[in-house]
Amino acid sequence: MPEQINTNQLFFLSTVLDKNQKSNQDVRKIVSLISDDEIQYLIDQNLISSTTEGDAIIYRPTEKLTDFLKPSKTYFEQFSEIYPKYVLRPDGTKAYLKTNINRCHHLFNLYTGLSEAMAQHLIECLDFEVSKKVRTGKLGYMKTMYKWLVEHAWEESEQEMSDTKTNSAAYGTELI
Repeated sequence: MPEQINTNQLFFLSTVLDKNQKSNQDVRKIVSLISDDEIQYLIDQNLISSTTEGDAIIYRPTEKLTDFLKPSKTYFEQFSEIYPKYVLRPDGTKAYLKTNINRCHHLFNLYTGLSEAMAQHLIECLDFEVSKKVRTGKLGYMKTMYKWLVEHAWEESEQEMSDTKTNSAAYGTELI
């Protein structure tokens, strides 16, 4: 993505990407404030394309723009990559943790509600828990992905993460 995009061009790109556009007087007024040079720069950068239909110029997003905006992996894929595939239980048996993957995917989407912030939060909580279990040698006690989601296991990690932040922020602030 070019680094030379200004706020007018950014607004114009968001308008072009908006599939529910209505022929609206307010949008036309705002778009008319964007110079032809700014729009031409977006065309030159292959971010949008333009076609003329009658008196109107139609702008459409290019594949380059849509590819740039699309994450390379979904949040569930990122979550699944962090989750251990299997662990060795304390009794020596091998336990596979990524069972019921379709149900897990459904639960993940249900809990995150398509919220990027919540999805990232679950990923951070999982990463924290896995790192802690690896550090303490207790990875063998990791729950299956399905059970982790059903039991809201991230809530425990949330609490530990907030306690860790509180304790680390207070380090060295006491007087002897």
